[in-house]
Amino acid sequence: MSTLLQPLSASNRNRNLDILRGFALAGVLFMFCVSDNGPSYGYTNSLLDEIIAWPKYILIENRMYTMLILIFGIGFHVQLEKAKQNNTSIVPVFTRRIIGLLILGFIHAVLISKRDILMFYGAAGFFLLLIRNLSSRQLLIVLGIVFAIMISSIVYILFGNAWPQVHSLVQPNNYPDYLQFNWQFFKIYHQMYGIYIEMLFHFLLGFWISKAGILKKINENKKFRNRLLITSLIVTAILIPFYFFILDDLYPVIRKALAARWLIYSASKIFGILWYVMTTACVTLYATILISLSTPAKGKWFLPLASFGQMALSNYLIQSLVLVPYFLLTNKFKTVLPTEGLVLFLIVFALQLLFSTWWMKKYTMGPFEWVLRSFTYWKWQKIKRPSQNQFDENRQLITVSI
Repeated sequence: MSTLLQPLSASNRNRNLDILRGFALAGVLFMFCVSDNGPSYGYTNSLLDEIIAWPKYILIENRMYTMLILIFGIGFHVQLEKAKQNNTSIVPVFTRRIIGLLILGFIHAVLISKRDILMFYGAAGFFLLLIRNLSSRQLLIVLGIVFAIMISSIVYILFGNAWPQVHSLVQPNNYPDYLQFNWQFFKIYHQMYGIYIEMLFHFLLGFWISKAGILKKINENKKFRNRLLITSLIVTAILIPFYFFILDDLYPVIRKALAARWLIYSASKIFGILWYVMTTACVTLYATILISLSTPAKGKWFLPLASFGQMALSNYLIQSLVLVPYFLLTNKFKTVLPTEGLVLFLIVFALQLLFSTWWMKKYTMGPFEWVLRSFTYWKWQKIKRPSQNQFDENRQLITVSI
């Protein structure tokens, strides 16, 4: 019976995953404040704006969503292994979970914010269910096929590229028009099937990383983790300058030197592959550094970030629920300067860290996690932490709340 499958208890959670999830979500918030609502291309940044914008562009942009997606794939494998241990099927429970994500994502995308990622999580979840029983080697083959489709741009060739339509939409600063804008954006954006392929690749990559035991090795094997950290640092240190300071001048020279169109196409695809290598290396670097630092001796410093990551769904939606009305009421959409965005990020992030730490001391999960889990397991979940010295009849032990 699928009802035997229950949510992970706090003691069984991977704390490092919560820290990584919190770090990635902080980066997503940073992008929302500093970049996503920045002024039009006609605006010239001040020196301080440039100091903020360049590190964002080089070190944060694209990396944080990639990390979140990888963690979702890892989380799917954790749930799959738990279902196998309980000798039960993950399909009914996980199907309800991804349906819940699709419902939340649709409401979020249309009524609140165009930056929604939950719809993609839900769509990818169905595919993960289909390939759940593949071996690590078979999964690598699927990964290779998806990557080849992604890098070839065949999806855009077959179905067209709607980016010009997306960029032509003007984001208004009053709510009735904003709803119309969100609906138009939603319809166009979700016809860009290339985005689904790209996100699917990273979902599958996260699934494979966990299934192949790589994440466990990073957590437990210090020597392997240090090797991975140094390798990712070297790759990042080489590819970031190449991409952001050399390629813009180099690519026109290459196009002129290569007469045949197929050679130009091949060169562009090689650069595309290197882009994904760079992004993956950056995420790996951040992850290995954070895991190395979050030792038991230093663990208390990461407790707020772990709490922030443990209720990532709630914090993600709360960011939209707070910032979208603020932007609408103050006419700030597409006018937020990087400096102003940084101040806004620091305020919201600090408040969310405090709120998450306070909330997780009293409750076992965030409010929106509670809604999603109750829907997933088809019954209301217990959310309040047990009081001190409360007897647990199921486990026959004394539980002490933290």
